[in-house]
Amino acid sequence: MNTINSFKRAVATGFISAGFAMGAASVASAAPTVIGFEEFGNVGISGPTVTTDYPGVVFSSTGVNVNIVSSQPGIGDGLNFLCTGSPGINCVGETILNFTDPVSGLSFLAVGSNNAGVQALVDVFVNGAFAATNNIVVGGLFNTPDLVDLSAFNSVTSIRIHDITDGGGLGWDNFTYISAVPEAETYAMLLLGLGVVGFMAHRRKEVSA
Repeated sequence: MNTINSFKRAVATGFISAGFAMGAASVASAAPTVIGFEEFGNVGISGPTVTTDYPGVVFSSTGVNVNIVSSQPGIGDGLNFLCTGSPGINCVGETILNFTDPVSGLSFLAVGSNNAGVQALVDVFVNGAFAATNNIVVGGLFNTPDLVDLSAFNSVTSIRIHDITDGGGLGWDNFTYISAVPEAETYAMLLLGLGVVGFMAHRRKEVSA
């Protein structure tokens, strides 16, 4: 009898471990989202505006400024990048991203720089609260994108890119991040593990009775 009970406990423990391990692995291995604006195709120098075109994130700006997709090969990573300004393209307006769910591993490219050094700032908000203002440093090489790495921040809920001082403005490309929300199968495996825990507790009560 003890051998059978030991076997049952081992099997149940295995299910629990598998459930939690698979859940954790699902979160850890979630593929990053990359927004590079390439799906718009060749839209010319001043193309469509971007607001709610991508699930889980809203693009906005301030005043009359809008986020415009621009097609100019050799500047960003691919054909297209984002340029924020008034309806006439100038790439000096604020670019604001609000995420539906917190994200991590956030980065993006600054493209089309004309001057080197700190040419813009980015405010980072974590769990809805202001966390920090980071300098955006570029190399001043028009055809060489510069990485803006915000991966040190977790649970980012929004960013605000502002105070662009580059002589020709700056564009933005390849917004990359990982959603902090587990996938559906993660929940299923976690629930399986919790269900087995409940079943074992119930069985122990029956045996004790």
